[in-house]
Amino acid sequence: MEPDIRLGRVAGIPVGVNWTVVLIAALVVWELSDLVLPAYVADRPAAEYWVVGSVATVLFFASLLAHETSHAVVAEHEGVGVRRITLWLFGGVSELEGEALSPGADFRIAVVGPLTSFVLAGAFWLLDLALQPAHGSTVASAAAGWLGWTNLLLGAFNLLPGSPLDGGRVLRAALWRRRDDRASAAASAARAGVVLGYGLMVLGVFEFIAGYLAGLWFVFLGLFLLQAARAEGGQEALHAAVRGVRVREVMTPDPVTFAPTLSVADLLETQFHHYRFTTFPLATSDGELRGLVTIRRVGRVPPTERARTRLVDVACPMDAVPVAAPDDPVADLLARMGTSLDGRGLVLTDGRLVGIVSPSDVARFVQLRLLRQPAGAR
Repeated sequence: MEPDIRLGRVAGIPVGVNWTVVLIAALVVWELSDLVLPAYVADRPAAEYWVVGSVATVLFFASLLAHETSHAVVAEHEGVGVRRITLWLFGGVSELEGEALSPGADFRIAVVGPLTSFVLAGAFWLLDLALQPAHGSTVASAAAGWLGWTNLLLGAFNLLPGSPLDGGRVLRAALWRRRDDRASAAASAARAGVVLGYGLMVLGVFEFIAGYLAGLWFVFLGLFLLQAARAEGGQEALHAAVRGVRVREVMTPDPVTFAPTLSVADLLETQFHHYRFTTFPLATSDGELRGLVTIRRVGRVPPTERARTRLVDVACPMDAVPVAAPDDPVADLLARMGTSLDGRGLVLTDGRLVGIVSPSDVARFVQLRLLRQPAGAR
């Protein structure tokens, strides 16, 4: 997921937020300031509720960030690269550049997030006690208590056994260890996620019929889990289909390149119509790669700016382009392509461009492989 706002780095990992966070933040501030805090501590100035509610909202998103950062830190410790962390409508996501190499590593990466949320819950409850005077709660202590319960629910919800939740990863790790087959374990975890998604949607419908508007949230959350679980199941099936396949078997060799200084206007008027491709690497005359340009990227340039806009100005920079060697496993490159900006990978030998891989290249290879199989083997 591409963040709309980049916040910087935490533990060396890029962090950003999706625009949906603004909507959720406004909703949380309003709910805390106008409903939750006044219900716990009455007859305080409205400004106090709004100030404390705003601070608690910031701490809530900081808790989400801590949850995701724990995943990312452990993933890097286990040898799995992390592209970025993005906060969005349904919490946060840590985009990993690969998969865990063992069931134990998979388990540790998954379980550390909920554990972090549980630790934060305990810390906020201790803060709640520390902020309470002898005669009862304050607005600040009520906010701390709310943060404690919220982190407890966040950790518990994420442990539900279905992908893409952390509990689904824990289930996958357990089945992987039992079956010694990661693909089978991942498929089972994805199916559990589909069941969980339907369950939340049904629960939400009953809640809404009973008069609780919060039921709509369960419906949306269940729909998201359903779609994400199905997508993950499809991705795992694709990875299983290319198990043992090397990058050189699926890549398009010797891709056409363009000069980084070529203008967008020249590309559109004199070059693009000669080729059936929509993605082109940019390379200097001595072979130095400068990025990857797509028809989607050049299409964003206003017509009045195309003549003076160079391709390198709109291209995906090389540090964001997945690269691989010809003998690398396709599954590893696919994992990195799934989190890249343009969904393409470049193939290099000793720093020299020898091929490009697109999702259509992989899909074509899988289709041909299935057609070549005997009917009884499918």
